[in-house]
Amino acid sequence: RSASDRAAERETDRLATFVMPFAFVVLMFMSVMTGATHLLNAVVEEKMSKISEVLVGSIEPFRLLMGKLLGVTAVSVLLAAIYFAGGIFAIFQSGRWDLLRWDLFGWFFLFLICAVLMYGSIFLALGSACSDLKDAQSMMQPAILLIMLPYLASFAVIRSPDSPLAVGMSMFPTVTPFIMMMRLAIPPGPPLWQVGVSVAIVLATTLLFVWAAGRIFRVGILMQGKAPTLPEVLKWIRA
Repeated sequence: RSASDRAAERETDRLATFVMPFAFVVLMFMSVMTGATHLLNAVVEEKMSKISEVLVGSIEPFRLLMGKLLGVTAVSVLLAAIYFAGGIFAIFQSGRWDLLRWDLFGWFFLFLICAVLMYGSIFLALGSACSDLKDAQSMMQPAILLIMLPYLASFAVIRSPDSPLAVGMSMFPTVTPFIMMMRLAIPPGPPLWQVGVSVAIVLATTLLFVWAAGRIFRVGILMQGKAPTLPEVLKWIRA
């Protein structure tokens, strides 16, 4: 083979094993951050302006929470679809059709929806427990670190996608959507049983987070004053 052929092969391998997987993670990270953090600020502002009391007077708190979650999820999916359209157009223009793996788009949107619902529930619960933006900012920091964890871990996973660290993190609920998506995008991909287990874990965790957020939201949305402590919030879930 000529030197130009070998250079083209190395470039294609780099695109397939690094650029594409990392692009999926960055896009998911952007979509989750854009939607989830907006939910917290919106809920706190509604509480400060007393709008939440009017809303809860006309609709059940859980339905209000689900409306906000589904709305943000739809926006995140639309945003990702627009970026995908631009990326596919760029790939067609460059003639690298071999980089397109249509099955990955289905996995991406599944994990994206779960991630937005999961983190959106966390931020909605935090927002409902706060009475002003200052308390919200302090309570938001641990949640932001939780979102940053899979992004930072992706640098280690992309170097060794089948390592025990990568496999373990792809089974950890709040990290699963990001890390498993990256592993799926790196050829040849993880074993099918690992994908199945990760999907089951993330679906169960998403349902649990939405349920718990609903329990917190119904109590916190009408509360004013000092932000509750973690034990108090846990009591709201069990109540």
